[in-house]
Amino acid sequence: MLYPILVEYYVWWCIALLAVTWFTRVHQGQTRTNFLYGYAMLGAIGFLLDFEWMAGVIFGLIVLEVGKKFKAWLDKKQANLGK
Repeated sequence: MLYPILVEYYVWWCIALLAVTWFTRVHQGQTRTNFLYGYAMLGAIGFLLDFEWMAGVIFGLIVLEVGKKFKAWLDKKQANLGK
């Protein structure tokens, strides 16, 4: 009973990672494509080989993608404070 729930959330985390990557790397065309392919491959391999720990890796990648964008926003705000 727990396995289908984990699989369902795993798939949703993978879809969320692809969506976050799509929106955070808007201005980086080829890089965005490469990251999307890589993250999709990680998600598919983790799903097919039944690596339950891969859900944590996927969540960590989501945090890194959002954190990178948040850091850039904070750096921009800090630069504006110096003016």
